[in-house]
Amino acid sequence: MLKSLNFSQLLSFDLYDLAKVTLQIYDHCPVNKGELMTFVEDVRESLVSYEQTFQRRVISCVMERKTLQASKRDEAYIAFYRFVEASCHRASKKHSILGTELLSVLQQHAWQTKSDGYQRQSTGLPALIKELKHDYYEMITRLGAADWFDELVIAQNEFDDLSDEKKIGAFKDISVRETRPLLESSLRSLYWITDRLYQSAPSEELGYVVHNLNNVVRKLTSKVERDVCVEIFSDMVS
Repeated sequence: MLKSLNFSQLLSFDLYDLAKVTLQIYDHCPVNKGELMTFVEDVRESLVSYEQTFQRRVISCVMERKTLQASKRDEAYIAFYRFVEASCHRASKKHSILGTELLSVLQQHAWQTKSDGYQRQSTGLPALIKELKHDYYEMITRLGAADWFDELVIAQNEFDDLSDEKKIGAFKDISVRETRPLLESSLRSLYWITDRLYQSAPSEELGYVVHNLNNVVRKLTSKVERDVCVEIFSDMVS
């Protein structure tokens, strides 16, 4: 007999894993294809829709990381710019001259102003960094600003790496809130028909399916119980 499962306790990731593992189990079941095939395919189709909307969250995470990295890059630029600007006021004539000349280069680019848009910032800074590396790095080093500039370069490179990450396609007209119930319903139907078939005509093959599904449900239930205990303990401590 199949163990019962409270789908509402499953996180989105858990439901996704459950559906994937369920399909793997049934795909390795050699019998009852006629009776189960329609239900298995319903789960497969529901999973496709769920997966595409579910993975939109991955895109959101990438975009969130990219936004945070853009902020980190901006801060690195501001730190470098202000160091150069402060050098113009040094008592040392050498540092004052170097700072003034380098500052004029930064001001010519005028990369970051309040009116700059995201695209202007993202394309303007790489051009500035390239020019500084090629024509002014020795001056930056003599000024003592190499560490500040190197931090800016690293921040820009990390931003570029995030920009190059492969984006996952997603439906724009539906969300997980709509596709999750469909997946849950198809899984419930598949489990229900499997349990009825196994109880009415037990077989070794169906027993294999029921046994493996029960193992999956048991692991998920244990995970949910652990998460609840951790949450309760955290509330007690706080």
